[in-house]
Amino acid sequence: MPQQHGYGDYYGQQSAGAGFGFNPQTFMSDPMLQAAQQFGGQFAEQQKEKITKYLSAFNLKYYFTVDNAYVGKKLGILLFPFLHSDWSLKYGGSEDPVPAKEDVNAPDLYIPLMAFITYIIVSGFVLGTQGRFSPEMLGILTSNAFIWVIIENIIIFVSKYVLNISQSLSVWHSLAYSTYKFFGMIICLLMFMAGGKTFYYCALGYTSLTLVFFLLRTVKNFIFDSHHFGGEEGRKRKLILILFLLVSQPLVMWWLTSGATSFDSGKFGFAQMAMSKMGMGDVKPDDIPLTDDGEVDYEALLKMPK
Repeated sequence: MPQQHGYGDYYGQQSAGAGFGFNPQTFMSDPMLQAAQQFGGQFAEQQKEKITKYLSAFNLKYYFTVDNAYVGKKLGILLFPFLHSDWSLKYGGSEDPVPAKEDVNAPDLYIPLMAFITYIIVSGFVLGTQGRFSPEMLGILTSNAFIWVIIENIIIFVSKYVLNISQSLSVWHSLAYSTYKFFGMIICLLMFMAGGKTFYYCALGYTSLTLVFFLLRTVKNFIFDSHHFGGEEGRKRKLILILFLLVSQPLVMWWLTSGATSFDSGKFGFAQMAMSKMGMGDVKPDDIPLTDDGEVDYEALLKMPK
C-alpha cells in the first residue's frame, strides 16, 4: 500500500506539473503573444481609419447640412461674388471642414439640386409660352442636363488621375461646384421671358462672369492645397483642371438654355399660314407638328389631313 501511495503521489505531481505548464495566465503573458496583440491592434486601427476615410467620401449629410440663412447668403454670393471678401474655409476642432450651415464658403449639394429641378420647371414654362410644351420635352431637358453633368464630372475624375492630382477635389465637391451653374441658367431663362434674346444674352454674359469668378475663388482652396503644391509641374497640372472648370461652365450654360431660347416665332408664323392655306382653318400653335428639338416638322405638316 505505501508503494502504491507513492506512485499515486508521483503521477499526481506529474499531472499537476503538466497542468501548470498550460496555465492560461502564463500563456497570455507570453511576450510573443503580447507583441502579436499589439501589432494586430495597430493594424486593425489603421484599417479602420482607412475605411472610415473611404466611407466619409460618401457622407452626403455634410453637403445637405444647410439652413435658410446659408441659402440666402450663398445665392447672394453666386449673384454678386465681387462683393464677397473672405473666401477662406473654416475648420472644426478635428481639423475637418465645417458644414455649409456654419461656413458660407463650404460647398453644398442642396442649392444645386433645387436649382436643377427649378431649371427644368422654368424651361418647361418657357416652352409653354412658345406653344412647344409637352411631357416628352421635359424628359428630354432632364436627360440632357443630367447627361452633361455626368460627362463633366467624368472628365474631372479622369483628369485628376491623369494629371496626378487625385487628392485635390472629392467626387461630391466637384459635383457641387459643377452644378452651381443651374442657378445662373434660371436667371437667364427668366430674363429671356422678360425681354427676349437681348436680355437673355446680357444675363448669360453676367452670370457666366460671376460663376467664373466664384469658381476661381472657391475651387482653388481645394486644388492649391497649401501643404502640397507638387512643385512647378504640379502647379501647372492643377491650373489645367481649373481652366477646364472655368471654360466649360459658361459653354454648358449656353448649350442647355439654347433649346428654349432659340425659338423663332417667324417659323411658326409661316407654318400657321401654310396650314391655313391648306384649308385647316384657324391654326393654333399647339396644332403645329414639331421635331424632338422643337423645330417645325414640315414633312409631318405636309402629311396632315386637310
